[in-house]
Amino acid sequence: MQDQDLADQEARKKKELNAVLRNFEQEEDETPDCLKEKVDAMLAEKLETAVACVSAKRLQKGRSDAAQGIVIVQFEKKQHKIMVFKARGKLAGTTIGLDDYLTILHQQRENAVWPAFKDFRSRGVKTQWRAEKLFMTEGEHFLEHTVLNL
Repeated sequence: MQDQDLADQEARKKKELNAVLRNFEQEEDETPDCLKEKVDAMLAEKLETAVACVSAKRLQKGRSDAAQGIVIVQFEKKQHKIMVFKARGKLAGTTIGLDDYLTILHQQRENAVWPAFKDFRSRGVKTQWRAEKLFMTEGEHFLEHTVLNL
């Protein structure tokens, strides 16, 4: 059982270093090294960060649908990922998206409670996004706030 716990812990640590790029352009003769160089160039030019990725892997190779543009990017340190996410507002004029999670269900849940999150924050209420749910403080305790039950 301890081996499984260690494996789960390692998987969580790796996930903390990953980000998901959406709608990232694919070339016909693209190689993994070429993809990594393109991602590094995008990080330097569009996001104006000095962060380089450790690896970049495209999901669903060979498909001609919209899912073709998904790239999993791994950073060396969690701080590098945080720097990139702080600068992701600079992608506003492009079709490229930067996410922390791959699943559509998670994104739907986050999008459903986003207006409530902004409202609570604007009123000075402490909030946290944890375990795919929005929590707000009442006194010293965090209470779950649900807008849409997906």
